[in-house]
Amino acid sequence: MKNFYVLLPALALLCAACSPIVHVHESEHRPAMTEQADAAYTPVTIENINEKGEPVSAVYERPPQRVVAVWQNSIETLLALGVGDRIVVGMGVPNAKYIRPEYRAAYEAIPYTSLENLDVETILMMQPDLIVGWSSTFSPKVLRGTDFWAGRGVHTYIAPSSARAVRTKTIAQEIADIENMGRIFGREERAAALVGEMQDEIAYVAGRTAHMEKRPRALVIELMGKEIRSYGEATLAGDMMRALGAEHLAADGHSLSMEEIIELDPDAIFLVVIEDDYGNEDAILARLYENPALRSLSCVQQHRIYTVPLYAVYSAGIRTYDGITIFAHGLYPEIYDTP
Repeated sequence: MKNFYVLLPALALLCAACSPIVHVHESEHRPAMTEQADAAYTPVTIENINEKGEPVSAVYERPPQRVVAVWQNSIETLLALGVGDRIVVGMGVPNAKYIRPEYRAAYEAIPYTSLENLDVETILMMQPDLIVGWSSTFSPKVLRGTDFWAGRGVHTYIAPSSARAVRTKTIAQEIADIENMGRIFGREERAAALVGEMQDEIAYVAGRTAHMEKRPRALVIELMGKEIRSYGEATLAGDMMRALGAEHLAADGHSLSMEEIIELDPDAIFLVVIEDDYGNEDAILARLYENPALRSLSCVQQHRIYTVPLYAVYSAGIRTYDGITIFAHGLYPEIYDTP
């Protein structure tokens, strides 16, 4: 433990020379739970996967004390559970402004945060007892495989929705991740509350739209250079569309041409924005609204094109709620405009 705080000043000097989106805090890191709460912890067995997508199980005898969290879903889920001060390293967030406002102070208190990943040797010096991330986090060129860490007594947890072997991404997977984190840290009640928000939003939409015979027709797309990628029914976005009762266009997930979009004439378009384009949403929307070829679309005329940050539709964790609400408001604006 002491070695870690000796390491922080060295990290600060190294990072100052290489990247502006790195933050090192020298304040002492203290666990959130009291010793009494830890003593009352009941060991749990968690079913998860390794980097190959194969099922594994792990027994947690006590709540993790020193966590390396990779990518926004991992970090924000822990912050939302109230165990942010167990995080010694948070990697993969472009900027603190993309963290939910209510968790931003806790995020900024993490001893080390960066968009880029630290190397394996540095992470080993930080003495983690849990690393939470995506399947790609544990590739040979990133942080190495889960067996490498297990051999050093370090637990790993992979969001199953991030694994290539898991072909269909669902809300249920994101809920399971939140519940698993709740069990691992002894925060089951808080996890249940976070899950309940998502379920309540879906139930609200179902209740308010039960009488509707005609469902909104919608596209979920991402602009990838000259290619227009459609998010199909096997994506998390597709599962959200299904849960909200929309007619999901181009649900097979194939790439679309402008001509096909015109032919489909969706009631609403949801435009997924990746990390590099966070903050540029207005300019990206303008590409569609100002395209002369699309002026005949009803969603252009009615200004029903909406941006969706990638973190809300891919391995989203607690931001699954954000994805659900963005889709719900865009699909059914009338149920939110009236009491």
